[in-house]
Amino acid sequence: MNKLNPRQAEAVNYIGGPLLVLAGAGSGKTSVITRKIAYLVQQCGIEARHIAAVTFTNKAAREMKERVLQLLEKGEGRGLTVSTFHNLGLNIIRREYKQLGYKPGFSIFDDQDSKGLLKDLLLHQDEDTDQVAAVQHQISNWKTTCWSPRMRWLRHECPTKFWPPEPMRPTNVIYALTMRWTLMT
Repeated sequence: MNKLNPRQAEAVNYIGGPLLVLAGAGSGKTSVITRKIAYLVQQCGIEARHIAAVTFTNKAAREMKERVLQLLEKGEGRGLTVSTFHNLGLNIIRREYKQLGYKPGFSIFDDQDSKGLLKDLLLHQDEDTDQVAAVQHQISNWKTTCWSPRMRWLRHECPTKFWPPEPMRPTNVIYALTMRWTLMT
């Protein structure tokens, strides 16, 4: 464990529970994490496929995985997961899609995909395309509060009834369709 200061070496060797490594830029956090992974594999006997390291960018994930693999013997890194938060979540959803009730070829829309779908839907509803940003913002708020299209519908359109007696407003239809397209197509 050359090139590690005593506190870094302590963090690498600690296996008694969760550990927060808090340090400034350029202080060696990535070195601690990569060496910690190598330590867990080589010294603690943990298979790499049981380890997930999460970072913020794809570039950082690639670089971190390369650094870990340089520290490990050939084959020891098989199954190691080093990815972004979003990639890790997407891979879990892809692996568990049946349990989530999704179809195997589902898609997750990015910002531009969502805008395109909303423009198409608003035009079909005879809405002004200038409303796309407002509708997208409203849908984002609903998703942030974990409201499904049905919950949104029940809560605001028909608070005292089990199911609304009248048709949904266009923004509700758009929300329901974007949620369906986002997760199930």
